[in-house]
Amino acid sequence: MTTPQISPREEAVAAEPSAYFVRLGEPVVDDGVRHTRVRSTVHAQGAWRAEEMHMAAVSGLLVHEIVQHEPTPQLRIARLSYDILGTLWAGELEVRTRTVRPGRTIELVESELTARGRAVVVARAWRLATTDTAGHAQHTDAPLTPRADCAGQNPLDSWDGGFLRSLRGVAADDHAPGRGRVWLSTDVEMVEGEPTEDLTRLIGLADTANGIAPVLDPAPGGWFFPNVDLQIHLFRAPSGSWLGVSSQVSVGADGVGLTSSVLHDEAGPFAHAEQTLTVRPWPRG
Repeated sequence: MTTPQISPREEAVAAEPSAYFVRLGEPVVDDGVRHTRVRSTVHAQGAWRAEEMHMAAVSGLLVHEIVQHEPTPQLRIARLSYDILGTLWAGELEVRTRTVRPGRTIELVESELTARGRAVVVARAWRLATTDTAGHAQHTDAPLTPRADCAGQNPLDSWDGGFLRSLRGVAADDHAPGRGRVWLSTDVEMVEGEPTEDLTRLIGLADTANGIAPVLDPAPGGWFFPNVDLQIHLFRAPSGSWLGVSSQVSVGADGVGLTSSVLHDEAGPFAHAEQTLTVRPWPRG
């Protein structure tokens, strides 16, 4: 009987822990700043180039660090903004998290990721005091088809990269180019040996919105449309392990685009997300 051959990629995946990042030592807090070093695994690999990380994994790591930095029970994250400053090189990374604006009812926390000696992503989180407004809760977002009623193939299966291979998902019947309707989840933890909170897990999937329903061909020879930022406004704290994404894509006439999404957990919408796109043809040759 012939022994099945294992590809180098399969060997690399099998050798890695079931986590997107591995800590390289314990975090250190110095003068109110939390410093930590991590290594990305193959599961964090991006879709555009093999030596880069996927922004979704990076955004999950940074919110994981923000959650652990000087937690205040009466405050919750109401907005997350990520600005991408450079190439998200895979490998050894440093994260530096600090409180920019402390407060009892409003607080701003910043987390900066450094790769190859350069700051490549800066995340900022507004934490706001919580009060009981359950009797006035409302939203006008359209519902997403429940996950149990979705049977379409996960559209991210057509993309490459270790991060997207780590996901499972289903599409709704009304999913179409430029109009994404998808449920996604993953069993991979954010940091090896550490519990992944629901917020971290779901936010760590949100950046995929830009790839679930492209209106342009992303294959080499087609179009390149990475996002330069990710802005998430959370009007409700999410729960569970499945993220529903209801997105729409707009492309302007001068090389700038926008992916706008409503993020859902299985209880309904909980946030809006925006991604600014730089749209250009792949270089020839």
